Amino acid sequence: MDTLMEKISSFVEPLAEWVHKMTFLNAMAEALQVLLPITVIGSFACLFAFIDVGGWQAFLGANPMILMVFMNAQSWTLSIIAFYTVLVLPYLYAKRLGMNEPLACVPLTVASFLLLTPTELYTAIPSAWLGHSGMFSAFIISYLVVRFVKLCQDHNVTIKMPQGVPHYIEATFAVLIPAFILVFGCSLIGQALAATPYESIHQLIYTFIQTPLSGLGTSFFGLLVTELVMTLAMFCGIHGSSVVPFMDALATAANEQNMAAMAAGSALPNIYTTGLLNSIQMGGIGATLGLGILLFFLAKSKRYKQLSRVAIVPQIFNIGEPLLFGIPIMLNPLLFIPYMLGVIANTCIAYGSVAIGLCARFTGVNPSWTMPGILQGILTCSVPWQGAVLQIVILAVDMLIWYPFVKMIDKQAVEEENSAVSEAA
Repeated sequence: MDTLMEKISSFVEPLAEWVHKMTFLNAMAEALQVLLPITVIGSFACLFAFIDVGGWQAFLGANPMILMVFMNAQSWTLSIIAFYTVLVLPYLYAKRLGMNEPLACVPLTVASFLLLTPTELYTAIPSAWLGHSGMFSAFIISYLVVRFVKLCQDHNVTIKMPQGVPHYIEATFAVLIPAFILVFGCSLIGQALAATPYESIHQLIYTFIQTPLSGLGTSFFGLLVTELVMTLAMFCGIHGSSVVPFMDALATAANEQNMAAMAAGSALPNIYTTGLLNSIQMGGIGATLGLGILLFFLAKSKRYKQLSRVAIVPQIFNIGEPLLFGIPIMLNPLLFIPYMLGVIANTCIAYGSVAIGLCARFTGVNPSWTMPGILQGILTCSVPWQGAVLQIVILAVDMLIWYPFVKMIDKQAVEEENSAVSEAA
């Protein structure tokens, strides 16, 4: 068993270190976290505008101003998430690269993004590419613009100002040459692509990059692999979200597609959404809520009784570290099987039940990750009671998987405590 643990650590730790060194992926994950208030508020605004529960839609029909409050909130938040991304990501990436004046990269990225976006000159910017369809464009353009500005800075392709010039003026002229190249270069590329069948770089990226990657990453196999990698990382003491930061981007795009379909009254296109992910990982990465409940009600040892009382509230709000480090689960060969098996079972149950129609698809509403399970199912599923039932079933399965192992470790703890008392006597 020790050899198995060593092999697992030898696989996960280099992977985590490799991902950690990928500065752009970390900046991307940070940007999506910064934008979380926008995505949460926008998704709930869409939910309130289009959910059909009781007489709610009749109420909105009789009060169109209230409906427009929700519609406007959704259209100016979640529906233009790619635009918010180019406002945040360039700064965070440039800052991580240690660039001088990282804020200067923001207007250059926004300008480049808009210049590459089809527009009605002096009239309007079509919103299609400002939302989920333009997410990967926002990532790629942010990366390229920041790297180009840094390249110019590293090779002194700047306009140097004499001493005594105020710093903000000096900073402005320092990016003037790359700004000139970017603005006119992107304008030229935008017009050239407008004459092709793809019409814009966004369509090109969406066709050849975003769609294939989303299809692979959001498939059952892709979901299962990423869930296993995340859980393995946590087992080795590395936070799982740091190993697969791209999941946030895939989930954000899938959420927005489902929300847009719900707003249009169409069938929801994606099984993979934040609601599905939260159903798989109730109690945090590793899905330890069932374990926490069992310990709270069944533990006989003083050790696990006390630990469960401390851990149960964080577990309800999807914070699993008290049990991960308190039992510990981390690098514990006795608990490796239930820790991994629960995630495998949860992924199969959640994805399979939605795929075959036992549970309705999730709307794309993105609640805070700390929102308790079951309540999440009610708020995120297109048929709320089915989302709640799915999460109850998953929780019950987790408890069945953990039950024999809980009895085993608790029995060991009782024996150790009794032995300690005997020795003391």
